[in-house]
Amino acid sequence: MNEQENVKIVQEGYRLFLTGDFANLMNNYTDDVQYIIPGPSDLSPIAGRYVGKEQVVAFFHKVGANFEFSVFEPLEMIAQGDKVVVLGHYQGRARATGQPLNFEWVHVFQLRDGKVSRFQIYEDTATVVTALSKANAEAV
Repeated sequence: MNEQENVKIVQEGYRLFLTGDFANLMNNYTDDVQYIIPGPSDLSPIAGRYVGKEQVVAFFHKVGANFEFSVFEPLEMIAQGDKVVVLGHYQGRARATGQPLNFEWVHVFQLRDGKVSRFQIYEDTATVVTALSKANAEAV
């Protein structure tokens, strides 16, 4: 696949994610897809490594159960070879605490044979943990 085709696959993935169409989104992923989400897993229920389509769908459900986004914007896509790097912005809140989230992020997609085989998030994990912290919510 060429770089523009890879960008189109990633763009379509965001569209499917934002509409909650995980079944069709999984058609764009390899069976052994890996999602790497940074952060301390004892403080963030979404942090960890997810392998395979079933675990990735479970990750999406964890995100929906823990966060509500008012803004989810992929702003720029940079493709080189079989990688697509996406710069974007989140704004929302943690459901359990009501604490706000507002930060920039980077998503790195690795593609193989026209499908996403690896995804890694680079984001402000301290903001995520703080938003999830009940102690922080009680102090406000």
